[in-house]
Order: sequence, then structure tokens, then C-alpha cells
Amino acid sequence: MEKVVDATMARRQLGTLLDQVYYKGESIIIARKGKALAKIVPLEDMKKTGKRSLTPGQKQLLDELNSLPAFEIGEEPTDILRKVRKKKAEKAKARYGQ
Repeated sequence: MEKVVDATMARRQLGTLLDQVYYKGESIIIARKGKALAKIVPLEDMKKTGKRSLTPGQKQLLDELNSLPAFEIGEEPTDILRKVRKKKAEKAKARYGQ
């Protein structure tokens, strides 16, 4: 069962909400001005599913970070930038078929 709670109320009653999550297994959504901001779920649920939800923006950022070229710790910054630009150019060529 999911319960929606206002952010102010969540701040005031955090201990009670944590007890509901831990002991009753409830999921609690924290909202501000009607917009959902966060979700508190039982830790055991996270361990069972092993699933972490990412927003589309977070997924895009993670994909971009994973596509960056590898570099060594002592490498010159200009060389790193060249690698990044080269990788971006390759990606653009592949995307636009040139």
C-alpha cells in the first residue's frame, strides 16, 4: 500500500513514517504542492528486487557518462578533452549516418 504525505508533515513525523515503512511494509510518497518528490520504501523490498528506479534524465546522464572514453590519472587535460571530442564526433556521425 502506498501512502501520500505532504513534505511538511513528513518532516514533523519522520519517525512515525519510518516505523510504518519498517514494521508495516508500507511505501510512502512525499509530495510538495501535490507533486510527488520522493518515495520511502522498505529496505527489504529494495534488496529483494535489486531494482533502483532512475528518472529519464538520470538514465540519459548515466548513458553519457558511460560513453566517455577511459583516461589515466596522470593524463593531460587537453588529451582527455581531445578524446571526449573525438568520441562525440564519432557518436554524431553514427547518429546522422555520415
